[in-house]
This record gives sequence, C-alpha cells and structure tokens, in this order.
Amino acid sequence: MRRKVLFSAIIILSFVTSVKSQDTLVSAFFGLDNGLPGLLCNQPGSLLDGMPVNFKFPLDASTLSESDFEVVDSLGNIHIPMCAVLAPANENGENRTVLLIGEFGTAITNPPFEVRVVGDLFTTDTFSGESACSEIINLNGITTTNVIPLADGPSLFFAQRIDGNLNECNSGTQTIQVAWNGGITPYISGDTESDLFQYYIGYSDSSGVLIPHVPISIADINDNDNFHQLCFSTSDEIVKISMMANTVEDPNQDPNLYSEIDVSYCTPLTSIEENLFEKGYKIYPNPFSDEIFVENLLGDEYFIIYDILGRNITEGKCSGTIKIPETNSGIYYLTILNNNNQTTYKLIKR
Repeated sequence: MRRKVLFSAIIILSFVTSVKSQDTLVSAFFGLDNGLPGLLCNQPGSLLDGMPVNFKFPLDASTLSESDFEVVDSLGNIHIPMCAVLAPANENGENRTVLLIGEFGTAITNPPFEVRVVGDLFTTDTFSGESACSEIINLNGITTTNVIPLADGPSLFFAQRIDGNLNECNSGTQTIQVAWNGGITPYISGDTESDLFQYYIGYSDSSGVLIPHVPISIADINDNDNFHQLCFSTSDEIVKISMMANTVEDPNQDPNLYSEIDVSYCTPLTSIEENLFEKGYKIYPNPFSDEIFVENLLGDEYFIIYDILGRNITEGKCSGTIKIPETNSGIYYLTILNNNNQTTYKLIKR
C-alpha cells in the first residue's frame, strides 16, 4: 500500500512541478546579430549577438550566471554566453528577462534554434503587489525551442496587475504591467515613449464579452527596458491587453505586429499544489542544508525524500531528525506516511 500511495504522489507532483518549471521559460528572441558592443562583456573591439530570454516567474539575481545557459544553433553547435544580465529590467516586479550576450549563430544561414538552462537558476516568490503567482523553482533542465527570429518584430509575453510600492502610475484606479520579449522604442516618427499609451487597449470581461478600455497614461518609461505600466481609470477588472501593429520597434528596428496577452493571475496549478501539500507536521529548516527536523510525530511514521523527477533520495523510519545525503541544490519532496495517510512537503536545498 505504501508503494502504491507514494507512486500516486510522485505522478501528481512530477506533473505539477514539470508543468510549472517548463512553462516558466516562455521564449527567447534573437534580437541582435553582431549588434552589441563587445565592451559589455569585456570584449572590446568586437560586436556580439544579443538574445533576451523571457520567463513567466521573476528570477533570483543572486543565482544568475552566464554558465546557466546553452544556446544551440541550427547546425547543432552549442554556444555558452559571454554575459547574462537582468539589467536594465531589474526592478522589483520585473526580473523576468535575461539578456544573453555572445555568439549564437547567424541570422540567415545558421540562426539559434534552442535555449537550455543548464545551471541552478532559481525563480523567486511573488513580490507584494503582484497579481501573478510565483514560487521558488530551480529551472535547471528546462529548455525552449520558441526562439523568435531576428527579422520578427517584438511581441508581448507577460502582463499582470500591480499595486502598492510597485505601482508607478500617478493616476487611475488600476495598473497593468506589460512586458515585451525584447527592448522597445516608439516606431512612429515624432512619438515619444509617453505617447505609447494611446496604442494599448485593455479589456474587461462582461459575461463573456470583452469591453475595450484605453489607458489614461503610461508609466515606467525612459529606462531602456521592455516593461511598461498602463494606467487605467476603469474600475472593471482588466483581463487582457493588446497593442496595435507598427507602434513600437525592437533594437533591430523591426516593428511589432498586432500583439495581445492575458493578464496573469494565480493559476489552477497553484490550487492543485495547495490541496496536495497539507500542513500537518512542523518541518524545519526550509531551505535546508544537510538535515531537517520533524515535529508533531505520532511515532509510527515512515518518510521518503525524492527529487522533482521522482527519484528516491533517502527513506526510513521518521524519528524527528532526517539526515539528507549529499545532493545538489534544488527542489525536493518529503512524504511522511502514517498507516494509509500521507502528507507531502516541498523542500528547498540552497
């Protein structure tokens, strides 16, 4: 029975974790081909490629390194970035776009095909004031082949409602933050970034009918990144954002096509996980180093610890102190079994 119950838990947990992790890497954009000065990566006199890589969850800057990534070109060659930076989109509530700088192929004959995360790059929890859900996940092992070609214009990849200290709007009743898959500037001659609000449209949902609303202004501008804040006067909840075509351009001077994105709120996967991880025992410390402690035991519990792939790390009778074998940093799961009952906890090793 213990094996059967545990197997069911592994299937559910592996599904939740793999979907969440893989879904976090949204896209990569081959934004510039030999268009960035090599001085940015201490390579003076050279011109390098620029590739924004976009994530749904914010990233932990302290875990970011150029060695966390591999870029595979169309011929199968693997390229390691020379630099990986969050700037300039590195304010609280942003940190979802990593700019990779290096040599990643050529736009016409051998463009990049795939981006892989190969190091222990972590996401962070949600900041206060964000509507989108987030949590700490080790992204090591996720990949994307959604590599947008150089000639394509920019498009929206993320939107959420923000409040409190994250909100930079000086007026309005709600603020929607949007993110493009690369840096943008106005495309229409004579426009400044402060003029762009008139081309965005927000939509509220009235019994399945989308009602359009134009922002009254725009904030978080003139900082050379890929984020905007749209200031709305309506009290109706904005659920979708669109942008007219040919209104912004990327650093390669390619204009955008029509683009739209749903506003992110907590997803059903979060509800699945909250139901799964019941809180019965007291588990600490978490994050852990080499051991954890369990309180409120009844005396006949059995524990199993496994990784996000469902591989057994250690198991045994639960006596209050669990020694963890030497393991890599990342996400692990502790299942405590008592007769036919089980409780599962997510553990983080730093």
